[in-house]
Amino acid sequence: MRRIRTYESIAVRALRNGDTKAAGEWVRRALPTINPEQLPAPVIRHPLEFICFPLYRSGKVGLCLHVWPESGETSSPVVHAHSWDLWSYVVCGTAFNQMVDIREEPERPEHALYAITSVGTIDEVRATGRRVTSAPRSRQAISAGQIYRISSGLFHRSGHQGLTVTLVLGEQHEERENLVLGPLDGCPRHDAPRETCSPDEARALLQCIAAYCHTDIRC
Repeated sequence: MRRIRTYESIAVRALRNGDTKAAGEWVRRALPTINPEQLPAPVIRHPLEFICFPLYRSGKVGLCLHVWPESGETSSPVVHAHSWDLWSYVVCGTAFNQMVDIREEPERPEHALYAITSVGTIDEVRATGRRVTSAPRSRQAISAGQIYRISSGLFHRSGHQGLTVTLVLGEQHEERENLVLGPLDGCPRHDAPRETCSPDEARALLQCIAAYCHTDIRC
């Protein structure tokens, strides 16, 4: 397994401990070492509209850089829950999280729940048979230099404003599934491959991030 040329354990500890200073310093040191052709997995365009640079994977733990292109304020319509605990340091831009309460309502359902399983670069969609209602709850706005956490199983929708980059730590819970709200009468989408970014696209995006972070990218 290839790794970025810095100490991943420092980033993992900083994110878990909410140490924004150490997380920011780690990102500044790590950015110049990221080579899109030497990562543990391909750089991909995620269905939730961000680009994912997989930096490190070991057992149940993964470290990624998530990048949303520059834009005005946008919010994904997809309400979902991770099978993993998430800690995220906002490198630049602003991230939004709209938390959503879910209730099992077999008699008056509004949505069906679907499980998403990623197999390589393929997202497999499976109906769970569960029918639910949803209600929006608190909305978080997380600015550059802050860390936020979302526990596994919590439903939410995400958004961003401007070029937004986050350093994300995920810790998998094997007993949980990745879930998404969808229509009552069928799957929200067919199984599909995740689009892979070319090394040139990925390097251009890193250069754009470097300009925001005042860091020299040499990959």
